[in-house]
Amino acid sequence: MKKLISLLLAVLLAVSCTSALAAKNPKINADDLNFEAIIDDTEAEGTVNVYHWWTAGGEKDAIESVVSEFNSVYLEDEADKPAKSNAIPGGAGGAMVMKVKVLQQTGKSPEAFQAHPGQEIQPYLDSDLLLNLNQVWEYGELEDRIIPGLTEMCTAADGNHYVVPIGIHKTNIILYNIHVFEKYGVAIPDHEDITWDEFWAICDELAAKMPEGEYPLDLGDQKGWPASQVFENILLGTDPQIYENFINGEYSVEDLTRVMETYTKLMDYVAPDHNSRDWYHATGSMVNGTYAMQIMGAWAQPLMTNMEQVYGVDYGVFTFPGTEGWFGMCVDGFVVSNNSANVEGGVRWAYSVCTQDVQEYFSARKESISPYNDTPDDVYNELTLHFKEQLLDPATKVYPSITHGTAIPWSASTSLQTQIQEYATSTDHDAEYYANRIVNILREANVKGDWNLVD
Repeated sequence: MKKLISLLLAVLLAVSCTSALAAKNPKINADDLNFEAIIDDTEAEGTVNVYHWWTAGGEKDAIESVVSEFNSVYLEDEADKPAKSNAIPGGAGGAMVMKVKVLQQTGKSPEAFQAHPGQEIQPYLDSDLLLNLNQVWEYGELEDRIIPGLTEMCTAADGNHYVVPIGIHKTNIILYNIHVFEKYGVAIPDHEDITWDEFWAICDELAAKMPEGEYPLDLGDQKGWPASQVFENILLGTDPQIYENFINGEYSVEDLTRVMETYTKLMDYVAPDHNSRDWYHATGSMVNGTYAMQIMGAWAQPLMTNMEQVYGVDYGVFTFPGTEGWFGMCVDGFVVSNNSANVEGGVRWAYSVCTQDVQEYFSARKESISPYNDTPDDVYNELTLHFKEQLLDPATKVYPSITHGTAIPWSASTSLQTQIQEYATSTDHDAEYYANRIVNILREANVKGDWNLVD
């Protein structure tokens, strides 16, 4: 049933707007707008409804700082708040896609909303619902400012730019509670890039020493996507070539069975009620010592800071086993509807997120890597700067996220999330059975990519 729902939602998203919607808010062509005049007009009227999925501690403060900066630039009077923040809980973009579709069909398209570049925005493009932002890229000189490799990721299949990136996080990490390791006498390796053998040894020792009700690992996959992110980490950590083949639509049941066998072993160390909480609840429980480690992306950093946890004192990070030298990239950005009540306001928002002031405020609070090379290093804390140096190291290889919208079509990604969460919560971890079901998802979604990660 969940699979059927995912397919139906994908079909819904591909349907064009109703005639009533078109009549109420006609689509605007970017070529008919003077972006420079729009951006420079600080006395324009109208509300800019901004939708995002940042609701956890720290990240909520980060997006509110962007709203505040926007409002300070485009403020008409003290009582006026040009930009309005609208949070859509869910994370990873899944809930956002359907929320935006509903809003667009009812004539209430948001002026701007959060999205990942790549495959996630393709359904919007297929329905001609996004404003071309090439002029924002030109006016903001983004191609000169953006870090290497990101321009291509933010370029749609038609050669245009629809996304303005705001931040980057590393996906392939494991956070751990230093105090739990010390409490149970488990030695912390003196290196970040642990091997699979080291990881299993740590899990075994923790499992043997932690009392009932405490566990080496937690997922916090109530919303599904954290379980899928673990899958993509294991996929890359098993063999980068398997990952490349997977996102290009080249699948092998034998290879995926290997991946699922590793996932099966990992689940032996995970709290059995892992899907009863969201990822940020799991992070809080890790801080409290109920779980020693959590597999989660670097967006957990601001939450840790919000809970007064200090990197290197209270918590540390491991590179996910098998992914040494690789950087799993999650890019957050904003797109603009071409049929909102205030398309020009959406243009102003899209430009604002790439300005240096906003990048400094946001990057410091979100503890994310700025997509722009003119953001000074002094806005970063120790860990974020470390991740930035990894990302920009010529020896580092970058891979696009399956879970976070870049690597495979949205319909395939959401179906995969449903399938992987079903596996993670199942008492029957039949690796080959689920490998076949995953292959069927790729086949039915007709996944065909052209990624070259390994060479």
